[in-house]
Amino acid sequence: MGEGRPVNPIIKMLAWRVKKLRVEDVQRVLAAIASLDDGPFTLTEVISLLPDEIRVDRNKRRRVGNLLQGLVSLGYLSKPSERKWVKNAPTLSHFLSQYLLELSSIEKIPPHPPGSGKVIPQRQKLGKFSSR
Repeated sequence: MGEGRPVNPIIKMLAWRVKKLRVEDVQRVLAAIASLDDGPFTLTEVISLLPDEIRVDRNKRRRVGNLLQGLVSLGYLSKPSERKWVKNAPTLSHFLSQYLLELSSIEKIPPHPPGSGKVIPQRQKLGKFSSR
Protein backbone atom coordinates (compact mmCIF):
# COMPACT_ATOMS: atom_id res chain seq x y z
CA MET A 1 0.00 0.00 0.00
CA GLY A 2 1.26 3.44 -0.90
CA GLU A 3 4.65 2.45 -2.30
CA GLY A 4 6.62 5.53 -3.26
CA ARG A 5 4.30 7.82 -1.32
CA PRO A 6 5.38 9.34 1.95
CA VAL A 7 3.67 7.84 4.98
CA ASN A 8 1.18 10.07 6.73
CA PRO A 9 2.64 11.17 10.09
CA ILE A 10 -0.62 10.41 11.90
CA ILE A 11 -0.50 6.83 10.63
CA LYS A 12 3.14 6.60 11.77
CA MET A 13 2.19 7.77 15.25
CA LEU A 14 -0.64 5.23 15.45
CA ALA A 15 1.77 2.49 14.36
CA TRP A 16 4.22 3.47 17.14
CA ARG A 17 1.56 2.67 19.72
CA VAL A 18 0.89 -0.81 18.35
CA LYS A 19 3.75 -3.27 18.18
CA LYS A 20 3.77 -6.02 15.55
CA LEU A 21 1.57 -4.02 13.16
CA ARG A 22 3.28 -2.32 10.26
CA VAL A 23 2.20 1.06 8.92
CA GLU A 24 0.42 -0.75 6.07
CA ASP A 25 -1.51 -2.85 8.59
CA VAL A 26 -2.65 0.28 10.44
CA GLN A 27 -3.80 1.75 7.12
CA ARG A 28 -5.75 -1.43 6.36
CA VAL A 29 -7.42 -1.40 9.79
CA LEU A 30 -8.46 2.24 9.36
CA ALA A 31 -9.84 1.45 5.90
CA ALA A 32 -11.75 -1.53 7.30
CA ILE A 33 -13.27 0.59 10.07
CA ALA A 34 -14.24 3.30 7.58
CA SER A 35 -15.97 0.71 5.39
CA LEU A 36 -18.21 -0.48 8.22
CA ASP A 37 -21.75 0.85 8.49
CA ASP A 38 -22.67 3.15 11.34
CA GLY A 39 -23.61 1.36 14.52
CA PRO A 40 -21.78 -1.02 16.82
CA PHE A 41 -19.21 -3.41 15.42
CA THR A 42 -16.95 -6.09 16.86
CA LEU A 43 -13.27 -6.85 16.54
CA THR A 44 -14.25 -9.99 14.60
CA GLU A 45 -16.03 -7.86 11.99
CA VAL A 46 -12.97 -5.64 11.53
CA ILE A 47 -10.61 -8.62 11.31
CA SER A 48 -12.83 -10.31 8.71
CA LEU A 49 -12.14 -7.36 6.40
CA LEU A 50 -8.34 -7.64 6.77
CA PRO A 51 -5.88 -9.76 4.75
CA ASP A 52 -5.16 -13.36 5.75
CA GLU A 53 -1.71 -12.47 7.10
CA ILE A 54 -3.43 -10.55 9.91
CA ARG A 55 -6.44 -12.86 10.31
CA VAL A 56 -4.38 -15.99 10.93
CA ASP A 57 -1.81 -14.41 13.26
CA ARG A 58 -3.14 -14.37 16.82
CA ASN A 59 -0.66 -11.68 17.91
CA LYS A 60 -1.64 -9.38 15.06
CA ARG A 61 -5.34 -9.85 15.83
CA ARG A 62 -4.63 -8.81 19.42
CA ARG A 63 -2.73 -5.78 18.17
CA VAL A 64 -5.71 -4.78 16.05
CA GLY A 65 -7.71 -4.79 19.29
CA ASN A 66 -5.02 -2.62 20.89
CA LEU A 67 -5.23 -0.22 17.94
CA LEU A 68 -9.01 0.00 18.37
CA GLN A 69 -8.48 0.77 22.05
CA GLY A 70 -5.99 3.49 21.07
CA LEU A 71 -8.59 4.97 18.73
CA VAL A 72 -10.99 5.01 21.68
CA SER A 73 -8.48 7.02 23.71
CA LEU A 74 -8.22 9.50 20.82
CA GLY A 75 -12.01 9.79 20.68
CA TYR A 76 -12.52 8.44 17.15
CA LEU A 77 -14.19 5.31 18.53
CA SER A 78 -16.39 4.73 21.56
CA LYS A 79 -16.85 1.50 23.42
CA PRO A 80 -20.50 1.06 24.47
CA SER A 81 -19.88 -2.49 25.74
CA GLU A 82 -17.01 -4.86 26.44
CA ARG A 83 -16.83 -6.31 22.92
CA LYS A 84 -18.31 -3.58 20.74
CA TRP A 85 -17.06 -0.33 19.29
CA VAL A 86 -18.86 2.57 17.59
CA LYS A 87 -17.41 5.18 15.23
CA ASN A 88 -17.86 8.78 16.36
CA ALA A 89 -17.22 10.00 12.80
CA PRO A 90 -17.42 8.33 9.39
CA THR A 91 -13.61 8.24 9.05
CA LEU A 92 -10.57 9.15 11.13
CA SER A 93 -9.87 12.08 8.79
CA HIS A 94 -13.37 13.49 9.40
CA PHE A 95 -12.86 13.09 13.12
CA LEU A 96 -9.44 14.78 13.10
CA SER A 97 -10.50 17.69 10.88
CA GLN A 98 -12.30 19.43 13.77
CA TYR A 99 -9.17 19.11 15.91
CA LEU A 100 -6.93 20.39 13.12
CA LEU A 101 -9.10 23.50 12.83
CA GLU A 102 -8.92 23.97 16.59
CA LEU A 103 -5.15 23.50 16.53
CA SER A 104 -4.88 26.04 13.72
CA SER A 105 -6.75 28.63 15.78
CA ILE A 106 -4.53 27.93 18.80
CA GLU A 107 -1.43 28.45 16.70
CA LYS A 108 -2.74 31.86 15.59
CA ILE A 109 -2.91 33.17 19.16
CA PRO A 110 0.01 35.57 19.52
CA PRO A 111 2.47 34.79 22.28
CA HIS A 112 2.71 37.18 25.23
CA PRO A 113 4.62 40.34 24.33
CA PRO A 114 8.09 40.44 25.88
CA GLY A 115 7.32 43.41 28.14
CA SER A 116 4.15 42.01 29.69
CA GLY A 117 5.93 39.75 32.17
CA LYS A 118 6.50 40.42 35.83
CA VAL A 119 8.45 43.60 36.46
CA ILE A 120 11.28 43.27 38.93
CA PRO A 121 12.28 46.64 40.42
CA GLN A 122 15.92 47.55 40.19
CA ARG A 123 17.68 47.81 43.56
CA GLN A 124 19.54 50.94 44.41
CA LYS A 125 23.25 50.57 44.86
CA LEU A 126 24.26 50.69 48.49
CA GLY A 127 26.71 53.44 49.31
CA LYS A 128 29.95 52.84 51.13
CA PHE A 129 29.71 52.74 54.88
CA SER A 130 31.17 55.78 56.55
CA SER A 131 34.01 55.15 58.93
CA ARG A 132 34.15 56.70 62.37
